[in-house]
Amino acid sequence: MNMKTGNVLVLIPIYKDKLDDIERYSVEYSLSALANREIRFIGPQSLDIAYYASHYKNIPFESFPAPCFESIEEYNRLLLSKYFYDRYDDYEFILILQTDAIVLRDELDFWCTQPFDYVGAPWPFGYELFVNLGLFEGSFGRHVRVTVGNGGLSLRRVDKCKNILSEFATAIDVFCKTGSSEDLFFSVMGSLSHDFVVPNEITASRFAMELRPSYYYHVNGGHVPMGGHAWYKTDPEFWKPLLSTSFGEEK
Repeated sequence: MNMKTGNVLVLIPIYKDKLDDIERYSVEYSLSALANREIRFIGPQSLDIAYYASHYKNIPFESFPAPCFESIEEYNRLLLSKYFYDRYDDYEFILILQTDAIVLRDELDFWCTQPFDYVGAPWPFGYELFVNLGLFEGSFGRHVRVTVGNGGLSLRRVDKCKNILSEFATAIDVFCKTGSSEDLFFSVMGSLSHDFVVPNEITASRFAMELRPSYYYHVNGGHVPMGGHAWYKTDPEFWKPLLSTSFGEEK
């Protein structure tokens, strides 16, 4: 077994020269919550990082080829590449924290002890796909419905992500060519994998929420998640009482 030098690494994807006000609030709130974690910005090598170097002096920037961040499609392709996960092979887990996500508190030690290989906010209306490739081709095709996987705030077990990319290598190109999101790949193909574990939607809602947070807060027994994705876009009134400071105030 490979020995990992680190347990979890937080990665914040950036692609703009500076953050807007709400992104900055979200990022800085999350950085405060994750103060004891190893954190890196990742982005295109062509990015002017002067703003980030000035405002976040202690957070390194790690570059990728510029095309990887030129579009959502290319970003999806990056996160569906073994090359990406090989970069972080020294870590057992990576936490993807997009700039429109927020972490309320650090519960990573708990989630890293759980059996899950990928955890993201639930999709309340689900996604359904017909898988018709590889072992599931033709008469072996299968309808798959998934309800968990939002990648904006997601915890990923590095080795298992690499394994599933190898297990379903023929599916990667299909997902990329059809414009499907990378998180949908891990959710759909993860449900068909012989060795990839994704939680059910109620459990996932204790990690993160995005759509219908009030609903999940009710059905999960009133458990506030570790964080949320697109929190200020979907239901800000749910999130505001959970924040120790309001947007626009000093933390």
